[in-house]
Amino acid sequence: MSNIVIQTNNLSKKFKIGTRERLTFFTSLRYKLNGDYPETDFWALKNISFSVKKGEMVAIIGHNGAGKTTLFRILSGIMKQTSGTFNVTENVSCMFELGLGFNLRFTAIENVYLYGALHGISRKEIDKKMDAIVEFAELDKFMGAKLGEYSSGMISRLAFATVIQTLQGIILVDEVLAVGDVAFQKKCTKAFEKVLNEGHTILFISHGIGEERKLCSNALYIDHGQQMAFGPMNEVEQMYFEKMNIKR
Repeated sequence: MSNIVIQTNNLSKKFKIGTRERLTFFTSLRYKLNGDYPETDFWALKNISFSVKKGEMVAIIGHNGAGKTTLFRILSGIMKQTSGTFNVTENVSCMFELGLGFNLRFTAIENVYLYGALHGISRKEIDKKMDAIVEFAELDKFMGAKLGEYSSGMISRLAFATVIQTLQGIILVDEVLAVGDVAFQKKCTKAFEKVLNEGHTILFISHGIGEERKLCSNALYIDHGQQMAFGPMNEVEQMYFEKMNIKR
């Protein structure tokens, strides 16, 4: 049986964006009344095709605005593609927009249970994971505090710890290693190494400059929505560095 857990074929996403031309009041009013406001097509992704095997960590690299997050939103089911197909054979855990869904009026503990409820994880299962979540986040003294009293970094650490301890199947990671200090970032990298050893699959959005890239077998390079390369991490990363004029 095939061990491919993610397969995309000519995956594309088009957005409609408004014109940049300066319009008079009456012209704008006419467009609004007629419902024909001028728009242009913007392809955030165009013909992206790659596959990922179970247990791999694959880097998604490219400049800001290249289409990396759009790809993740499609793979996670948040957004629908315009054309092309994709197949994901396992459940997906998302580590982007950390803290999305958390309620600032709830305590940290209540938010962990809220995350579980939103992702179909039972309260009993969260109970089993709670000690590990608290220990990883290093927020033991603050778990009874409301999230509105947390710094943004503390919220990100709580979110990361919750996801990493309750992840299911494939994990999509969007530059979350910027959370916390250097020591915590290294802790996050070790956590990824652990889940890889457990057989999980990771897609990781990266600019190719972090330690975590050493864990990646392959990389997908996207430039302005176009697939530039997919293959061994070192080769694709070198292509990206040369394109962006980045020195190792």
